[in-house]
Amino acid sequence: MALVEKYCDGPINILLVGHNPSQASWDSGHYFSNPSNLFWRLMRESELIPEHFVGVCDDQMVTELSFGFTDVIRVPGSDASKINRMDFIEQRDEFYNRISVNASRINIYPRVIAFIGKRQFAQLFDPPLKSTKFGIQSKVPKSLPIESEIWVLPSSSGRAAMKWTDRLKPYQNLSNRMQNAFPVRNIE
Repeated sequence: MALVEKYCDGPINILLVGHNPSQASWDSGHYFSNPSNLFWRLMRESELIPEHFVGVCDDQMVTELSFGFTDVIRVPGSDASKINRMDFIEQRDEFYNRISVNASRINIYPRVIAFIGKRQFAQLFDPPLKSTKFGIQSKVPKSLPIESEIWVLPSSSGRAAMKWTDRLKPYQNLSNRMQNAFPVRNIE
């Protein structure tokens, strides 16, 4: 099995962009399915997804919450350090094309594009950004063909050394932004 990009049929609330799929994700067909990855815990604790979404629930997020999933680099592997600058340069245009084609298909850009990790966002610039802060971005690559709010969130990899509260806070900030900017309205 190979991991395919996942998009909902209508407007995307958040397009989640990983670095590259782990071998576990590639093999299972589900994003962030490596057992050491903290993504699902971050999503639940930040309230970006409801608590009752259990386990690896990317398909459920696509169909019920209008999320999308992709990676900048479409080559599986569990050691991101093996991906170099040339890999990003070679795959950057294809990444832009994939998200543009999906936006054209539904005639609207995602509300938010959230990069799960700094590196893949920084590598989209020429030259790459030397530093990036977590949260909403005011500077975006000139060649990015999307008019969406851009966020950078901490890596969810279990290998990334970070205090839990520092890792969780940007996810909570995005959750607050989504609730305030795009509130869910109950039908009575």
